[in-house]
Amino acid sequence: MKKIAITWMVLGACSVSVCAQTLIPIPSMLEGTTFDLMAQSGTTQIFPGIETQTKGYNGAMLAPTLILEKGQTVTLNVHNQLGDTTTTHWHGLHLSPVNDGSPHTPIMDGETWSPTFEVKDNAATYWYHPHLHGKTLGQVVKGMAGFIIVRDAEEAALALPRTYGLDDVPLVFQWKTFDAAKQIVEMDEEDNEVLVNGVLRGGTLNLPAQVVRLRLLNGSSHRYFNFGFSNSLSFKQIASDGGLLDMPVSMTKLVLAPGERAEILIDLTGKEGQTLILRQFGTQLPQGYPGGAMMMGGGMMGDLDDTDFDLMKINISTPTDGGLTSIPSILTMNTPYPQSGAASRTFGLTAQPMMSMTNFFINGLKFDMETINFEVELGKTEVWTLTNSTMMAHPFHVHGLSFYVLSVNGVAPPANLKGRKDVVTVPPMQGQVKILVRFDDFADEEMPYMYHCHILSHEDTGMMGQFLVTSPASATDEPAQNDPCPICINALPMPSGVDLSKVIRAEIFDLAGRLVRVHEKGSLGGPTLDVSGLPVGTYLMQLSDNTGKIVAVQRFYKK
Repeated sequence: MKKIAITWMVLGACSVSVCAQTLIPIPSMLEGTTFDLMAQSGTTQIFPGIETQTKGYNGAMLAPTLILEKGQTVTLNVHNQLGDTTTTHWHGLHLSPVNDGSPHTPIMDGETWSPTFEVKDNAATYWYHPHLHGKTLGQVVKGMAGFIIVRDAEEAALALPRTYGLDDVPLVFQWKTFDAAKQIVEMDEEDNEVLVNGVLRGGTLNLPAQVVRLRLLNGSSHRYFNFGFSNSLSFKQIASDGGLLDMPVSMTKLVLAPGERAEILIDLTGKEGQTLILRQFGTQLPQGYPGGAMMMGGGMMGDLDDTDFDLMKINISTPTDGGLTSIPSILTMNTPYPQSGAASRTFGLTAQPMMSMTNFFINGLKFDMETINFEVELGKTEVWTLTNSTMMAHPFHVHGLSFYVLSVNGVAPPANLKGRKDVVTVPPMQGQVKILVRFDDFADEEMPYMYHCHILSHEDTGMMGQFLVTSPASATDEPAQNDPCPICINALPMPSGVDLSKVIRAEIFDLAGRLVRVHEKGSLGGPTLDVSGLPVGTYLMQLSDNTGKIVAVQRFYKK
């Protein structure tokens, strides 16, 4: 693994006042085929002279950017040193459910999770973050989030900026709630501050006077951003969640939901010495979108809701040698899956009571870790109709795949939503979105994919469901009603070198990290464990030898 640490340098001359401003840092960058990520806690000086408790990967807050190449096989070793159970979800990547990092693949404190997979995704901006059910909000708002940039041959052939940290810059924008002591509160109802790459809004980014690429991520737990420049400068969106758009889309405002990404190009040619201000235009968000005005005349939830304010300043400096001064007119050709023969599926987003702003359901249900909401056969295509009967917008995310937006409120989506997506906003008050979904490459009879609202407090409190993609041969098989057999330890795939004869203690944890069963020497029953009394579901088994050393941790499914 090659690690490249990018330290932001001021380009060109600057005045004392400009240089004294807070510079927006650029995340370090990791390349290669094997990556090591340490999930850890620490402190960060977000406010001058104050140590704020934070969490991150390979540092006290946020994370390095992972650079992946389409077609390569990668291994990502996530070492958990948080002092708590976590997961790591590779948001937007098309991979098997066992590698997805959902709530079903927890990483116990002190353990390492090492998924290995082929990168099948198109060039685009993805990200990674925790996804432990009931704890996603708390771990993400404390700072655990990082970029994934996938590159491919098609994108590389285009004349686009791609010098990381110079003319190709990742920017994560995050609403957060701070208390009077300037500590991050693990909630999102009263977000009172915004961070850009981990520093307070109002920081400075130095960019050269040429075409530059900004990779924008709304990494917030709750609120929307409506990005625009103070001088109404036009910019071009070239990519959405899952890859390039057919052609650049000219715009002056860009709305991004929590979890959503966009890549934009700004032509700064000839603007050396000038400054730009990137702003949040909350007053122009549609009604019912968190961060803007509430529906039905409701009051604002946070101090910054329904207001306009500066996010960051851009100082434009000397262009680089060979810097781009033009923008391609054609980027790619997105070809949505054929709809012929596609099945239909409906999802209703509701609240109880009807006007509640906190208690939400999908198809009348709360998430249950042990309930599979539906199954679909590998290779099938479906049209999903998402209808939102609540008073607020919900960003709907599907794991493990990209989809195409067919319509929003009955009309064709705008041009910047016609690419590959994995997050789409379902508008409030009977708003409706239709998406085209195809289930390719990966089938698993036990491990599901998730779908959920990406407002993390909604997700943590049950606005989520899960589905299995089954192979055609097994799609019609009757599921086993029960499994009277105990777990056969010697049938599980153990790491090399594990001597089962020396195992004297087995601990079984549920996917929330709770210890639910302990077997000591004398009750192990040879190579088997009696788990007949456990509820149906997925568990982790931790085996220790006679020295107390943990010799193996394995997942199993109790039918």
